Amino acid sequence: MLSRIIFVAVFLMMSFHLCLAQDGQIEEVAPGIWRVHFGQTEVFTPDRFREKDICTESLAGLPEPGELPFKLEEIQCQIRQARTIVYIPCDEPEEQIYGFGLDSGAYEQKGLRKYLTVSAQSIGKTGSSHGPVPFYTSTKGYGIYVDTARVPFVHVARLSAKASISASKVNDPSSETTEIKTTVEELYAARAAEGRTEVVFDIPGAAGIDVYVFAGPEIKQAVQRYNLFSGGGVVPPLWGLGMKYRNYGGGNKDTVMEVANSLRKFGIPCDMLGLEPGWQTAAYSCSLKWSDDRFADHDAFVDKLVGMGYRVNLWEHAYIHPSSPLFEPLKDKSGDFLVWGGLVVDFVNPEAFNIFSEYHGKNFIDHNITGFKADECDREFVDNATPFNYPYCSTFGSGIDGDQMTQMYGYLYQRSILRAFKQRNLRTWSDVRATCGLSSPMPFVLYSDSYGFNEYLRQLVNSSFTGLLWSPEVREAGSLEELLNRVAMSSYAHQMCLNPWFVPNPLWTQYDRGKNERGELLDNAGQEKVADAFTRIINRRMSLIPYLYAAYYEYYLQGLPPLRALVMDFPDDKKLRRVDDAFMFGAALLVAPLKENASQRTVYLPAGCRWYDLNADIWREGGNEVQISLTPGEVPVFVKENSIVPFATPVEFVADDTVFALTVKVFGNTPVDLTLYADDGISWNFEKGEYNQIKLSWKDGKGSVQETGPYQKKRYEIISWEQK
Repeated sequence: MLSRIIFVAVFLMMSFHLCLAQDGQIEEVAPGIWRVHFGQTEVFTPDRFREKDICTESLAGLPEPGELPFKLEEIQCQIRQARTIVYIPCDEPEEQIYGFGLDSGAYEQKGLRKYLTVSAQSIGKTGSSHGPVPFYTSTKGYGIYVDTARVPFVHVARLSAKASISASKVNDPSSETTEIKTTVEELYAARAAEGRTEVVFDIPGAAGIDVYVFAGPEIKQAVQRYNLFSGGGVVPPLWGLGMKYRNYGGGNKDTVMEVANSLRKFGIPCDMLGLEPGWQTAAYSCSLKWSDDRFADHDAFVDKLVGMGYRVNLWEHAYIHPSSPLFEPLKDKSGDFLVWGGLVVDFVNPEAFNIFSEYHGKNFIDHNITGFKADECDREFVDNATPFNYPYCSTFGSGIDGDQMTQMYGYLYQRSILRAFKQRNLRTWSDVRATCGLSSPMPFVLYSDSYGFNEYLRQLVNSSFTGLLWSPEVREAGSLEELLNRVAMSSYAHQMCLNPWFVPNPLWTQYDRGKNERGELLDNAGQEKVADAFTRIINRRMSLIPYLYAAYYEYYLQGLPPLRALVMDFPDDKKLRRVDDAFMFGAALLVAPLKENASQRTVYLPAGCRWYDLNADIWREGGNEVQISLTPGEVPVFVKENSIVPFATPVEFVADDTVFALTVKVFGNTPVDLTLYADDGISWNFEKGEYNQIKLSWKDGKGSVQETGPYQKKRYEIISWEQK
């Protein structure tokens, strides 16, 4: 009898340990932001490695928080032996969920199961991507962030808890299914969950969690609070808003110089030139040493490019080849597995972090390198044998797990490089292939090897919900029409980038990959035709640099993404909830790119105002669909009524002393003031308040300018005003 009692007691104790329900500890951490704490939170999470502090002053300036559709106490948690499960109320049958990072497969997230692993491939609608972020927002006007570096499964309002089923359903004959399904499609069709639904985070390996709740009152304000909680948005260097051209991976300094000269010869605007792996003595893994064979006298070579108005960006990854000067210093400060025969840097170790950072500062940034392309810091999916997957069972001297390191490797990598730039008071506009939550302060733009047009556009729209920046790179095309539409979409992205790294000849000489590789180039007239089209497209972007720079300042000061899903700006127009192929570019411009070979498309214009069609030079009524026909390479762009938009005379590249000549266009009779921002464009001095605000106003048929701030130099010159 006693043995049975002991057995039962032990069983009950084990059960209690295996499934411990938790009441959260609730704390308001900033205006409209609450933390709900459960159990023992982990040492290694994005919040513990944030680049910047919470922007409490900016948060205080946002609208009053809206009322949440649930009580904070209703967020529940179970902590089991091998996982933590969080249950967040989502009893919102008429509402929609957005977010979860750089998802290429899905825009509307409700009813889906997400697997938020960092991945070099976006797999269907799972949320695996280059930027998986456990943050989502609801059309009810709130956001949720779960602070973990583990790989969570997320069930987005798709499961029914047994306890929530209505008592009236029990033994109710009318609820029985009488029709027998006879096809796989019918049997496995999605069905709405019954009972009260929740968003369920299943987090293997965690023994506790912090859940952050962001009030609205609308999606836009919830996203702003999340970005300001992350440390605020980033302000790129002015030159970062121009075009980047990445060179042939098998080239040398002569081929790069040919491209540099050709760009200037054809008058194609370009600010940045990227060098691919061949600049190093070894890549895959990386030596991070210049190749004297391919790039002899590299300092003089870089200086010459800089003298032509280019900024130089170097490709690399953080797997360190045995021949690298970094190998011995990092040998004992790296993971226990190699990737491509190279060390996996333990960026959590402060010494390793600083060694990597200082090496980049002394060997590259001090030698006129202004950016890096941090590649392969993601993870190939399980069905791919490419060997840059160090396993989740990896160990690091700092104590971080392999799966946590994988999820945050790209983010920590960025921080190490950024540290070197900040120490020199220089801004960068770099590239990275993976990141995690709380990344909005980072001056790194995500990119991908996938190339589907719809995926690229959806990722651009989805990026706006989670503080990410995205570059739909242009590499090749099957036709001139497709090429120009791809270039045109890129011109309205966070970064404009042409990246034909696998073809030996410039993209305007031959856009067909096979023909380019075989040397079957277009004739002179054909090359000039493509180059002229490139110039027209890029000039449209160059004309909007002052406007876009102002949008990035709003990102920095108010957490407002520079590119936004339409549902964020027009929450009352429910027709926009499914629109994933158009977006706001700043506060005034609605952009709806043409796809692939298309020369026409349908655009729905948000209700509540008129829209000025920049291509047709006519006003259109909101709340309607319009059919647009354009030449490939043009982009349907509409200006919101009562907006002020400055258009600059395009320049070939942005120099440190560039003064933009502006034609200020006024759309409507009672336009909202627009504020431009002027600073040196290259340093971090703006963080100390060293910038000017230039308010553009229109009243009684006349424009006015009011400039305030300590910045002494001239950045803009207004040539004329026009009213539409």
